[in-house]
Amino acid sequence: MKLAYGLPLIDTLALADLDNYLQILSSIGYEGAEPSVCYAAGVRRDEIAGLLERSGMKISGLRSGGVYDVGGVRFSSPDPAARKKAVQMIKDIADLCAFFDCSLLLGRVQGWLEKGEDLDTAKKYITECMRECSDYAGESGVYISYEPINRFEMNYNHTTKEMVKFINNINSEIRNDVRLLMDVYHMMLEDNSIPAAFVRSRDLIGHVHFSDSNRGVPGTGTIDFAEAVKVLEAMEYRGWIALEVGMEFCDYREGAAASYNYLKPMIDAALASR
Repeated sequence: MKLAYGLPLIDTLALADLDNYLQILSSIGYEGAEPSVCYAAGVRRDEIAGLLERSGMKISGLRSGGVYDVGGVRFSSPDPAARKKAVQMIKDIADLCAFFDCSLLLGRVQGWLEKGEDLDTAKKYITECMRECSDYAGESGVYISYEPINRFEMNYNHTTKEMVKFINNINSEIRNDVRLLMDVYHMMLEDNSIPAAFVRSRDLIGHVHFSDSNRGVPGTGTIDFAEAVKVLEAMEYRGWIALEVGMEFCDYREGAAASYNYLKPMIDAALASR
């Protein structure tokens, strides 16, 4: 299990600021950084690759929520042109993921359904978009991990149980399987048990996000991270655990250090117990 920490939108982040963030994370002990991205064409990939090499860091994944939050398009839109634009933006991010050798992380691009929109029709649109994007990404060896989102931020696809069913249906007719992005914050709000949700989803898990019940540093809220880490170790999960701590919660360096110092001993202890 490798630890990464979140970054702001990489397509708008100044290179000097990115370098500063990477140096902070590297000095703490992180192996990865996890930026958001909206417009892939705005990413100065060669310069960023140089900063990553200098800091000894890797990109753990690219979060694509900006496609919906900033770009304003979604897979569930009744407008074919909007869906087409959303698909192209995700494909552009998939190309960026191939360059950085990382996963593509999505959830919000499915989009909030507006009044009068039919859920079954929306899921049909999402399925079509996901299949096209995943098969495209697979041509470059990139996997998409799809996140269940809580009821306060999305009005469907909340629990891991319903998302396992939905993703299995998507995967039934594509070459490059979609995986599941497990975020303990959303799981806390929607699933009866975080450990049980991990077990239920074990065959699909592609990526994991950690933040506490207050969207802050692990250990400052109510989520039992020790149990989550033990379950992931028992399932032999060896992928990324990326921290999504709100930058309004505390100073960036403080949050990154506190998160690492809280979680790294748990992970080491769990791995040593085998």
